[in-house]
Amino acid sequence: MTRRSRMGINLRRWFADSITHSYEPTRHRTRPPSMDPLTRGQRSRAADAKQQAREDAAALKEEIKQRDPARREPKWRRAARLGSRGLLGPGGGAMEVVDVIPTFRATTVQACGLFPFVVGDTHPMVGSPHGINLKTGGTFNYDPISATYRARLHVTPSCFLLGLPSYGKSSVARKMIAGAAGQNQIPFVFADTKGEHVKVVKDLGGKIIRLGHGRGQLNPLALGALGSIIVRLQKAGREDLARLVSKQVHSRRKRLLQGLCEIERESALGQTERNLLGAALRILDADPRFGPESLPPVIADLIDLIESAPGALIRKVLAPDEAHYNLEVKPLLQTLTALVDGDLGDVFAGQTSDPIDLIADPPPAICVDISSITSGDEKLEAAVMYACWEDGFGAIEAAHVLADAGLAPQRHFLAVLDELWRVLSAGPGMVGRIDAVTRLTRTLGTALMMITHTVKDLETLAADMDIQKAKGFIERAGALIVGALPREEMDKLDAIIPFTRADRDTVSSWSTPGAYDPDTQTRRPPPGRGSFMLKIGTERVPGTPFKTVFTPIEIERKWHETDARFSGAMAS
Repeated sequence: MTRRSRMGINLRRWFADSITHSYEPTRHRTRPPSMDPLTRGQRSRAADAKQQAREDAAALKEEIKQRDPARREPKWRRAARLGSRGLLGPGGGAMEVVDVIPTFRATTVQACGLFPFVVGDTHPMVGSPHGINLKTGGTFNYDPISATYRARLHVTPSCFLLGLPSYGKSSVARKMIAGAAGQNQIPFVFADTKGEHVKVVKDLGGKIIRLGHGRGQLNPLALGALGSIIVRLQKAGREDLARLVSKQVHSRRKRLLQGLCEIERESALGQTERNLLGAALRILDADPRFGPESLPPVIADLIDLIESAPGALIRKVLAPDEAHYNLEVKPLLQTLTALVDGDLGDVFAGQTSDPIDLIADPPPAICVDISSITSGDEKLEAAVMYACWEDGFGAIEAAHVLADAGLAPQRHFLAVLDELWRVLSAGPGMVGRIDAVTRLTRTLGTALMMITHTVKDLETLAADMDIQKAKGFIERAGALIVGALPREEMDKLDAIIPFTRADRDTVSSWSTPGAYDPDTQTRRPPPGRGSFMLKIGTERVPGTPFKTVFTPIEIERKWHETDARFSGAMAS
C-alpha cells in the first residue's frame, strides 16, 4: 500500500467517524523521558515554582481571612462585603455610577499623609490668573514675562496662541492684557481687527487709537516716537546716541515704506527702486522744511521729490539722462501714487492723526482699533496692520533708549499680534520682516503674544521658505497655548511641537460641538469652550490643561461678550 492510499483511507475513516460518532480509541504514544539533565532540571524548577506560588496565594488568603474581624462575629452581625461599587448583597446600596471624590489643594507638608491620593503639580502659581488647572483643580497662572523671569519656565518671553474661532481664544488674550496691566506692564494691541480688546483697554484707563477710512491716518514717513526723542537726547548731551537713533529712524521709515509698496504692488521691489527710496528719504531728512521739531514729510512730498529728478537721484538709478530716469522711476511712482489714492484709500496720505506717546505720560494700555476697515478690504487691512506693528515697535524702542540713557524709568511691554496670518500673507517679504521682530523680544524688553487660528493659516503662504519660517514662529515661542483643534490640525502641530497621545486626544475632544437641548430647543455651548493646553518646551512631555473662569468684574463689564450685536435676537 502506497503512502497516498494510506492517507486516503485515514481521511475517509475520520470523515465517517465524525458523522456516525463512532470512533476507534486513539493509541497514545508514550514519550520516553528526556535523558538531558539540564532539561529535567528546568522542568523540575518550573513545577516547583508553580506549586510554591499556589501555596503562597492560599496562605495569604487564609491570613486575610483570619485577620478579618467580621469572621469572628456572629452571622447576624456580619457586615456585607465591600465591592468596587459599594456593599454587596441585599440593601447594600451598590452604586451604578461612582461620584467624583472631593478634591482639596494643599502643600506637600499638609497633604503628605494622604498618599497615594495626591496629585503633584509642577506648574507654579506665578503670573496672571486665568482660571482652573484641570489636572489639580487649583488656580492656573501664566503670562510670558512672569514665566520667563520669575518662574524660569522658558527662556523667551513669548507665546503662540492657536485655536478655532468662538472657543475662547480672544478671552485668553484679554485676560493676559488685564493681568499685564495689573503687574505694571504696558499691554500694546498693535492692530485690533474686530474691536475685541477696545473695551478692556478703555476700562483699564488705556488709550484707543482708531485708524481707517474717515477714522484716522498714519503717516509712514513720520519720525514716530523713536524720532521724537532725538531732540531730547541732544539737549541731554547724548549726541552719539542721537545720531544712532537718527539712523534707526531712517532704517524704519525705509523698511515701512518698502513693505507698504510691496503690499500694494503684490510683488517685491527691484534693487534700483529700493536704492532710490533710500536716497530720496535721506534728501527729505536734510530738507530744512522737515525736522524733529516740525511736521514730517508725507508721501506726496516724496512723490514730488522723485518727479523733480534731482541729480542725486538720477545718479542713484545710473540713468544717463532725465528721460531714462523717468522711465526707471515710473513704476515706483505709480505704486506710491496708489498708496495715497488707490486701494489703500487715504489712510497713508496725511499726517498721523493720533501719534503714540510712551515717553511723557504712558497709558496703562494701548489698543489700535482698525475694526472700521471691512474684512473684504484685505490689502488695506494687512497694510495698516503692518504699519501699526512697525510704528508700535518703534515707540517701544524709544522708551527703552531713554531708559538706557537714564532719562526715563525702565518699562516692560506685552505686544499682542492678533490675526497674524493676515500680515504674513499680505505680500512678499512680510514673513521675513515679522521673523526679525520675533527674534528680538529679549533685546527689546518686550513680551510677545502671537495669535492665529490653525496651522493651515501658515501653510497658505505662497513660498515654501515662507511656510517654514512661519512655522518657526511656533517652534521658537517660549510657550504654546492650544485651544480646540481638530485631530488633523493636532497631527500637523505635533510635527512642529511634539505632544503626547493623551494631550492630542484631549485637545481634539474639545472641538466637539455642543449637544442639542430639547428643553430650550437650543444647542448647548461646546464642551471645549474656554479649555486650553499650555505646552512648554520641545520635548514630548505632558502639557498643562486649564479652563478660563470669568470673574464678576469681567462679567459685569462684558469684556468677553463678542456677540453683542445678537443680544436682541437671543432675547427674542
